[in-house]
Amino acid sequence: MFRLFSAALLCGSFTLAAQQDVQQQVQTLWQQQAYQEAKSLLTPLVNAKTKDAALLAALGRTELSLGNVELAEKLLARAVKNAPEQAQYQFWYGQANCDSAQKASMFSALSAAKRCAKAFATAVELAPDNAQYLQALAKYYAQAPGIAGGDKAQALQLSKQLQLTSPLQGQLLELELLLQLDDPAAAQALLAKATTLQTRPEPYFLQGVKFAQSRDYEAAIEQFAKASAQPAVDKEASRSRLLSLYQLGRAAAVGKTAEQQGIRALERFLEAEGLPEFREWAQFRLGQLYLATEQRSAAEAILKPLQNSSKDSTLVTEIKKIL
Repeated sequence: MFRLFSAALLCGSFTLAAQQDVQQQVQTLWQQQAYQEAKSLLTPLVNAKTKDAALLAALGRTELSLGNVELAEKLLARAVKNAPEQAQYQFWYGQANCDSAQKASMFSALSAAKRCAKAFATAVELAPDNAQYLQALAKYYAQAPGIAGGDKAQALQLSKQLQLTSPLQGQLLELELLLQLDDPAAAQALLAKATTLQTRPEPYFLQGVKFAQSRDYEAAIEQFAKASAQPAVDKEASRSRLLSLYQLGRAAAVGKTAEQQGIRALERFLEAEGLPEFREWAQFRLGQLYLATEQRSAAEAILKPLQNSSKDSTLVTEIKKIL
């Protein structure tokens, strides 16, 4: 199939139907997180003269998911140049520049950050009701310094804007921003009036993250436990519940407290088989807690196979430190 599409392109017979088929395959591969396979499909279809914004954006987004930020940024810059009216391409271009800013030198980082903000703002302008774009721009404004366009008041205003079309997502965004801005009184006031939030896991999860960041692990564990006890009424709630189980276990391991509670949480997380990107680190944290509770054989049963199979060099190094 890959060769067929490549040959069609070279012969100038890459039809709209063939392009749509490629895009559909890419979407499926993205859903499976099979980004290398998506790259293998797309790379033969893109060259230095390609002006097809859809192909450029698809390959750029794929490279971004693979961590190839510089290449992703170049591809997505070409995509937005050829189709500036596509909000999704602007959003991906913003993501690439934000990632680039985190790795660049100070001067280059500032330029990349400004491109990120501009692209996010353009995406919001083109699709003002899109929750993902509003969230990205609001979080940028909340976190960026003033010299890079940071604007805390504008961030909160965007959360209010989102509440007009998506009340739940807008309230969650406002809560997250208030916690980031170290305004716990305003955060609690919001929770008190937003009754819908009180029976969802996300608010407790966000508060738990805030406590964990300040190394108040006991308070973090309390919030993560509340989050994991809330009903999984939709996909987002289910994800937050699972994340809370993982973060509870991590807080117990890092904070060296509530080890048995952490063990139960991580065992539940691993039994659920969701969030595969956290699975190896969940196993590591569980091994840590087993060692902390003098269950060395159980720890070795997890950690030794993980040490041999993991491709995460940081994780392997951490395992070596405790075995």
